Amino acid sequence: MGGWLESFRTADAWVVAAWEAAAAMAPGSGELARQLRSGALDCGSALVAAAQCDERVDQQPYLKRARSRLLEARYLLYLSKRLGSIDAKRYKMLTLKLERALRDVAVRRTP
Repeated sequence: MGGWLESFRTADAWVVAAWEAAAAMAPGSGELARQLRSGALDCGSALVAAAQCDERVDQQPYLKRARSRLLEARYLLYLSKRLGSIDAKRYKMLTLKLERALRDVAVRRTP
């Protein structure tokens, strides 16, 4: 399980920050908030599933799903900022956490 704890912590920080940001979004941002929450939870779930795989199970589909959800979140964050649903300071903090999670997933994926 070496290194998976750090990957979990990084992903968990992203999920919690995304959830909090979604809860604080401006009125009228319900669908955007729902999509951000859903993607963050799916990313975290996929990483936990990957970490639980033994050597006989391919982790790559889980890691691919986590990466995909993180990439989708990039656009959701950008759109949230453009629409005024989140402020610039929160946007910056969220993108930093998202990029850290993406780097962790990239390290775990095979080409």
